[in-house]
Amino acid sequence: MGVIVGTAGHIDHGKSQLVKYLTGSDPDRLKEEKERGITIELGYVFMPTPDGGIISFIDVPGHEKFIRQLVAGTATVDCFLLVVAADEGIMPQTREHLDILRLLDVENGVVALTKCDLVDEDMQELVETEIVEYFENSVFGAAPVYRVSSLTGMGMEELREALIRLVEKSDKKRSDGKFRLDIDRVFVLDGFGTIVGGTAASGSVSVGDELELQPGGRKYRVREMRVNANRDVKTGEAGDRIALNLVSLHKDDVYRGSCVAEPGYLKVKRSLDTSLTLLETAKPLTKHQRVRLHTGTAEVMARAVPVETDVISPGTSGYVHFQLESAVVALPGDRFVVRNFSPVITIGGGTILETGTRKVRKKYAPERTSHLTALESGDIESILQEMLDDYGTDGITPKSVEKSTSLAMDEIRNTLLEMAEKGSVELVDEGSTHRAVKKVYFEEACQRLISSFTDHHETNPVSPGLQLTEPSRILKVYPQWLVKASVNSLLKSGELERRDEWLALSRHHREIPTEFSEAVDLVIDRVETGENRGVSSGDFQDFALVRALIERGLIHEMAEGVLVTAERAGTLIRRLIKRFGDDGFTLGEFRDFLGVSRKAALKWAEFFDSRGWTIRKGDRRFCKEL
Repeated sequence: MGVIVGTAGHIDHGKSQLVKYLTGSDPDRLKEEKERGITIELGYVFMPTPDGGIISFIDVPGHEKFIRQLVAGTATVDCFLLVVAADEGIMPQTREHLDILRLLDVENGVVALTKCDLVDEDMQELVETEIVEYFENSVFGAAPVYRVSSLTGMGMEELREALIRLVEKSDKKRSDGKFRLDIDRVFVLDGFGTIVGGTAASGSVSVGDELELQPGGRKYRVREMRVNANRDVKTGEAGDRIALNLVSLHKDDVYRGSCVAEPGYLKVKRSLDTSLTLLETAKPLTKHQRVRLHTGTAEVMARAVPVETDVISPGTSGYVHFQLESAVVALPGDRFVVRNFSPVITIGGGTILETGTRKVRKKYAPERTSHLTALESGDIESILQEMLDDYGTDGITPKSVEKSTSLAMDEIRNTLLEMAEKGSVELVDEGSTHRAVKKVYFEEACQRLISSFTDHHETNPVSPGLQLTEPSRILKVYPQWLVKASVNSLLKSGELERRDEWLALSRHHREIPTEFSEAVDLVIDRVETGENRGVSSGDFQDFALVRALIERGLIHEMAEGVLVTAERAGTLIRRLIKRFGDDGFTLGEFRDFLGVSRKAALKWAEFFDSRGWTIRKGDRRFCKEL
């Protein structure tokens, strides 16, 4: 795993020469750079450390015309090496470079006071004091200053040791997450094809892995790779400079600002919600102002829309929604820099809080501000609570939270467990998927079921309960997983019971109440008067009671609402088995056996078929053993 040190400083202050002395390699690789003596493109060189590690230097351009390249390079660095020439001191580009470092949250570094061979000690002291005073009360206040000369070697070993100490205490990028690399270099190599390079922001990659290129979404296999200039390494990790040779990748399909990552990980969005800090030197940021937004190694044009107010004042912070003019790869937690459309100067930057967000509506600004405050605070419980509120009865899954935020899966799961223990969340296991919903929605679903069952039992006391499919109808506005979870919870608590194909409140009687016995007997006796012809359900005024007896299996309903008693149906099928045995019977034989019309015999035959008591084969039916 490597550590990335980014150079910064005004043009012609000796950044490239300094890095060349430290590493033995010239970061300026273009012919034009060597001819003009300035850095135009990002340069990459490496310095080994005594413990076997490696420091990767990204040498960025100092000229104001190449700030875009500087931002692309700085986006992936861990710490900085600020270069200030002793014969000039802090210059305009020095200040802008420091602003960019601060906005990208790169706060740890060292300062090299270069070209000390050109000035006397008094001048060196004067410029060093200027640097210390400029850094005073800023995030860079702890950065030490080293007086050096790339020509004479003065102070270079002390600087080298300081850089080694700096990277040893720098926070390392996570190599246990999903692989992501923001591409800052694309070139074609004879015999190999298109090569893409960048700094791995997270995870790891090996030869043979499949990666997804975004924007675009096409997948490519890693044919070969170089890690920190080493050809023999087969795996690269977060913090490493990695060059990838991807099978079948064409140069026209990729550009600086593209990303490669584990398939399905990256998101390509055209809108962002952010927390933005506007520099004190900037003009106020107004509604729909056109700006240049830099994130990762990409630059896109965007319209800025403050969320809470119409203006963000210089030197203040606020939530800003960006409508992008072209899609960009972005994840919550990514840093960004905003530059003015014209003149092209850095005006602010901050952190992306959410991607793919809707346009700003002032009447919803308080709710949106509350949501963004929770995201910015990093309070995981608040973030999850916001998401639970937004998704309502649909609930959330740890996986959906991981995709929408920069939170780690373990953090999400552990926090949801804590919220469940507090009673604010209901956690549901659905196979391999874990879902969470606000406890109030879950309890509301359970209460609706209990109320519906109570109403049914009171209205239909003879009924054995409700069919297994009825909860889905009762809770039709709820997702099916929540319906199932509510029923299971009530069954587990003992409030509900499953009785064969029915669900009932456990307090509801299993048998027919004695006060209804007489009415039940009258209905059964009335149905039995129809003998083999049956009677019509329309003959009964209290059809709710008839339906309850059908549910209990005391009465059967055949086609067209014809009712017969269960006792008669059972007797008939046993007589059929005895009469026809294994030979089966035709509909005509069945009609004669029953002594009814062909139409009535067909209803009986279809009824027996539906119960599985008979099987039809051609024009004959065969009885099954009961």
